[in-house]
Amino acid sequence: MKRQTDNTPSTSSSTRATKRSKSVQACANCRKHKTRCEILGVVDQVVVRCHRCKVLDLECSYQTMDRSLFEVARSTTSTKGDEHGEWHDRNLDVLSGYSGTPTPRDAPGSSNASLPTDLYPNKPHLLWDFLGTSQSSMDWTAPLQAIQDLMKQSRDTSSPRRFPPPVSNDSLDHILSPHQIQHLTSIFEHNYLPWLNFIPIRETHSPILDLVYCTIASRHVDEATRFVIAPRLQALTAENVARMIFQSRRLETLESIQCLLILSMWAPVCGANEDFRDGRLLVASAVSMAHNMRLNEVCQLALRLREKRAKGEDVPDHELFDAMNKTRLWIALTNVESLLCSGSGRNPLSKRTAEYLNIFPLTSNLPSDIASGRDLRLRLLAELFDITEAGIAIRLESLSEADVNLWYDGFFHVLSNLNRVTRILLPLAVVGDFDVFYFKSLNIIVRTCRLLILYQASISALEYFVRTDNDNPFWFREVRPHGLHVLITWGKENMAVSESILVILLELDLQLLGTSPDYIFNMIAFAASYIVGSKFLVLQSIGIDLPGSGEKLLCKAIDKLNQCAYSPDSAARKCAALISWMLSLWENKVASLSSKNGRSMIRNTHDPFELSQSSHVRRTATPPRDSSPYSSPQSSYIPEPAALLSQTWGSSGPMLPIPGEMDWYTPTFKDIALCNDLFNDGAAYGAMPNPIYDHEVTRSNAQIKLT
Repeated sequence: MKRQTDNTPSTSSSTRATKRSKSVQACANCRKHKTRCEILGVVDQVVVRCHRCKVLDLECSYQTMDRSLFEVARSTTSTKGDEHGEWHDRNLDVLSGYSGTPTPRDAPGSSNASLPTDLYPNKPHLLWDFLGTSQSSMDWTAPLQAIQDLMKQSRDTSSPRRFPPPVSNDSLDHILSPHQIQHLTSIFEHNYLPWLNFIPIRETHSPILDLVYCTIASRHVDEATRFVIAPRLQALTAENVARMIFQSRRLETLESIQCLLILSMWAPVCGANEDFRDGRLLVASAVSMAHNMRLNEVCQLALRLREKRAKGEDVPDHELFDAMNKTRLWIALTNVESLLCSGSGRNPLSKRTAEYLNIFPLTSNLPSDIASGRDLRLRLLAELFDITEAGIAIRLESLSEADVNLWYDGFFHVLSNLNRVTRILLPLAVVGDFDVFYFKSLNIIVRTCRLLILYQASISALEYFVRTDNDNPFWFREVRPHGLHVLITWGKENMAVSESILVILLELDLQLLGTSPDYIFNMIAFAASYIVGSKFLVLQSIGIDLPGSGEKLLCKAIDKLNQCAYSPDSAARKCAALISWMLSLWENKVASLSSKNGRSMIRNTHDPFELSQSSHVRRTATPPRDSSPYSSPQSSYIPEPAALLSQTWGSSGPMLPIPGEMDWYTPTFKDIALCNDLFNDGAAYGAMPNPIYDHEVTRSNAQIKLT
């Protein structure tokens, strides 16, 4: 079966793929193996190589070609993109924390119009403004990819370590003793295997799966041992991965597919080049192999065998057993690809069919054992990603009543389906006595998918205004399906969902948290960035610190992530560093405003987490005994919430009108009303009135009294 082609358009960032002109063919290696060929950052490459050859450190036919061909191809593609609406600058930051995922090229109503940076010169502050120049190269229509790019930048490079060089003709038996292999394999099977939700298939004994197991589990050994064995394990793994991909026809086995699947979920642990483990490239290669082996058809086969047995026909046990195991592998593979593509701006190559709903049916007694529990997780994740992908594909065609209502009904239907999956999943961690951590962790994925869908709702609406050259800064109030201000309502929910993700994080088992797939930490960092961005948004709009436990959640999340990290290069540690940096930006902003205005910001006087000025110190608390050796207080800087003095509404703040002189028409008052609309916190801000913009307010009502 032919491999499906990803037609997702290139984005604005120079770090994203540069589409080749049709006159420049794929490189010889990619043509030979029928894989996608793309070039990332021609300008930054001394010797031009496609991304795939660069990752696998192979000779590329582009190296011998005239460099100017690629520059011409790039400029030609850019020109054609302008003529036909290719989207090369999709840094669509959205008011009040609304933002979204990218538009598939073939989606109905999708826009590819170029977005000038000054399109909305008078627009209010945007969610990602707090990142400053760092956001200029980020494509926030693909938020999880943008977060991943920021996490790469946040990794500690102050004291890079030099690891032993790889050994030629190395092997697993030369690196580890039989006892060590057994020990690391046991660690993987106990801590990581439950994430796969299936038992790996071993047709014949081969050391490749053992090698992958040991490579991932090597993060659990002591630092001195890891310094010796991890680089050799990773070098040997990289060599085998290159052989699997470039000799795929000869090495297309179930074991190879499973190896690529596992490696796409967890990164190397000793400072390997980030390009080595492009998770989406690895899982896409696994999907391509699976298509060639027709694994995408095993669901139908397993269902037919079950139906035959139900009718009393003779079906050999081994045949049904084999079909079911391959079905689990295929569904797990599609789930992992959907996970890695969610919020990344790419569409999965694999497609699930509805047969999996019958293969893994829901019953009233779920689950009854570990095997049925893992089957249930396979089904719920498959449903979850089907729902999420359907939501991300919704587009707003026009502002006509029919189209707006259709747009809303689509999101309403998607969110209703998501609620159904959430309801089934939520109690599983407390009603069962096995795999508690893994059921509970799925709530992070579920809530992040909800965040992405609501995120997409706002960006799909904004895209319409971009296409129609409508520069109304309050565009979100013009989208009113059935008379409802749904974008405002969903914006409030986004903040609550983001905070709930951190709450779940803090409730998870510390030791097992460090074994989570790397992409889970992208989701956690995205939720944290949404909270910080929302706090900046409210502060910059009306000078108020958003009430709630946001800062405390962020600080505790940083602690937890540092404590669960098993190595300095782990995704958890990078996530903690990124959140810490974002929180420091917030604290610096607060300190700057306080110093500039000579007084503090207005703060909710009932905030239980209000701190004195002397409390802004570095955290030196001793980590729990069960924390990893890399969670020492000296390993990272954990900023505390900034000190914000209380101020009652009776005195005039530097960023609010003086009582008795309130002008209903001033931008300041509109900002206050807008904040109340977005976060529904009018009562917390001293019962500030919240007029509806659609109703005319006379100046005779302009004088108000604040109590």
